[in-house]
Amino acid sequence: MKKLVIFLTALLFSITTFSAERNVTLRIDEMYCQLCVYLVNKELRAIDGVISTKANFNTRLVKVVTDDKATDEMLIKAIDKLHYHAIVQH
Repeated sequence: MKKLVIFLTALLFSITTFSAERNVTLRIDEMYCQLCVYLVNKELRAIDGVISTKANFNTRLVKVVTDDKATDEMLIKAIDKLHYHAIVQH
């Protein structure tokens, strides 16, 4: 029983530590004011898998940190809901 507990603990630890974070930068030309920044951050943070966002209306860029669950398509669709258009920058 003890070996099973150790194995399951190790398995759980390996699953949580191998979740890859990735950084995505979005360009949103329609983001002109602080309200736009708020709305963009709010919409993106509602996506399962988004860890953090930082939008800047001066540069029109949003830096997004996600895990494997959030895809680029999910991020773009969230921005589309605001009637803005997002372009993934590489």
